[in-house]
Amino acid sequence: MPNHTRTLALFAAAIIVTQACGREAGDDRTVETRTEDGTLAAMSADSADERGVALVRVVNAVPMSREMMIRADEMHVLPSVKFRGVSAYQPIDKTWAAFQIGDTVAGTFVPLNTNRELLTNGNRYSLIVLKNQEGTNFETLIVRDQLVQEPGKAAVRVVNAAPGLREVIVQPRNAERLVEGLDYGEEASYKMIEPWSGVLEIRADNRNESLITTPKMTFEAGKAYTLVISRTPQGKVDLFWFADSPMG
Repeated sequence: MPNHTRTLALFAAAIIVTQACGREAGDDRTVETRTEDGTLAAMSADSADERGVALVRVVNAVPMSREMMIRADEMHVLPSVKFRGVSAYQPIDKTWAAFQIGDTVAGTFVPLNTNRELLTNGNRYSLIVLKNQEGTNFETLIVRDQLVQEPGKAAVRVVNAAPGLREVIVQPRNAERLVEGLDYGEEASYKMIEPWSGVLEIRADNRNESLITTPKMTFEAGKAYTLVISRTPQGKVDLFWFADSPMG
């Protein structure tokens, strides 16, 4: 076999192995997402895998009054959601998806940002809409969603979608830090913790004073929480959340 052919074959095999290992297949439980506005349901990892699709939802971390169109291509238009909103999952039957945020001008879609991502059938993803560091354009951050992996634990992850906020610390009051050193546009992956109830303090830039002290929050066993740090329309630091758990 010529060297270039062998290289291509090894590369293709590596992609297949990586996708298989990363897949959540083997879980036939449907997923319930609880948001500040209510609950949403999604098909199981097994069902999505059998249909040959990945599941993608939209999370809007940009305080804006107008709705932007979001799509993977002309045939896959994703829901527009309000600030702090989370959409239902949409099936995407593409391995590579070029997610675009855009406006419609005179009936024509005009992309303002494009983010090309590799998706794996049977996996769930959140497409987080945020502004770039300068606040002059839109960006998207794709993060993979998972259910709790350890019985009796809660899972918590944090996304920093607040422009200008660096080295973020998220800490339950009088307890161990959940996150530290999280920069803008980054995700701190899920951390498994014991069930907990209390207030969170958010600090940044190595300062001791809190930027936010949240109302009382509760992290329940069996639920995977996503905390999104953003800014209000007035520019103040803000936080919203959503939680995923199996149904049945």
